Amino acid sequence: MNEIPIIDEFEESEFNNCLEEEEIELTFIIDYNEGKLVHNFKDWSFLKKFNKLKVLKLNNAEIKIKDSNNFFFNLYSMEKLEKFIINYQSTILLPKKILPSNLYPKKLKEYEIKFDRFDLNKDKSKDYENYEGIGGFNNIEYNWEWLTKWIPQLYDFPNVEKFNNLQILNFYNIFDNDSHQGHLFEMDNSLFYKKINIIKSLLQKSNIKEINIYGLNLKNKKIYEVEKAKDDKTGKSFTLYESEIFKSITEIYNTKKILFNNEDSLKYLKKYYGKSDLKDITNLAKTSGIPKEVKNYTVGEEGSIQIKYKR
Repeated sequence: MNEIPIIDEFEESEFNNCLEEEEIELTFIIDYNEGKLVHNFKDWSFLKKFNKLKVLKLNNAEIKIKDSNNFFFNLYSMEKLEKFIINYQSTILLPKKILPSNLYPKKLKEYEIKFDRFDLNKDKSKDYENYEGIGGFNNIEYNWEWLTKWIPQLYDFPNVEKFNNLQILNFYNIFDNDSHQGHLFEMDNSLFYKKINIIKSLLQKSNIKEINIYGLNLKNKKIYEVEKAKDDKTGKSFTLYESEIFKSITEIYNTKKILFNNEDSLKYLKKYYGKSDLKDITNLAKTSGIPKEVKNYTVGEEGSIQIKYKR
């Protein structure tokens, strides 16, 4: 991949030597004394000059709100673009203006975020060793806003529902010391599950072969923990299956049987729900295991913290 450093005195005429490239990497140089890029683009129309470009990688890019519409308009106008990559130090804010509905990257197969220096288990103290997510406790307070709001997940891209040639879906689960499952899978209407209909639509329309969620270890025993609940009326106990990780995977698996984190996810669904039949698994995922006749129930054993729920 041809790397092009965007330095202080950069002139766009320098692109002329590489307009026939199929892969380029634009690396924006940061002046750490000033805390900003030494050169940036307000107009990204030069992208359309790369008529053969299939892979575009941006390092340390900074797309502000005022330039975002221009950036996405020109990014989506690249006729042969197959893969778009950014590194985790980039900032890409989404446009406020709606793009034309017929404007989208027609051949895009994959969007990837490179977390080169973020070890999945780095800097986790004993208290957080079973927590999921990219990044660790020691650095998250400085990176939370950046990682969760300033670099977009694929499902947040404008007109994403039109991306008909996708082959790989990548999502990124950031370490969250308030949720052991990471920021994508906080309980009760998680970020990932809020977008599940978009993901399912992409699975139905595109030639997607696999889904990857980086920062989620499906072998982590803690994410398989379930709670006991009790019907307040009858006193009968039942198992509560409320993990939004496995609820999401169940909906995905019922939409299209593809690889999930490089494996057949059915074995993980069987492990969590304790059932071998997909219909039984699906029913538990939809109902969280709460029997139909139960109206009010209590979660937690006697002598511990108990929480009462109404349906």
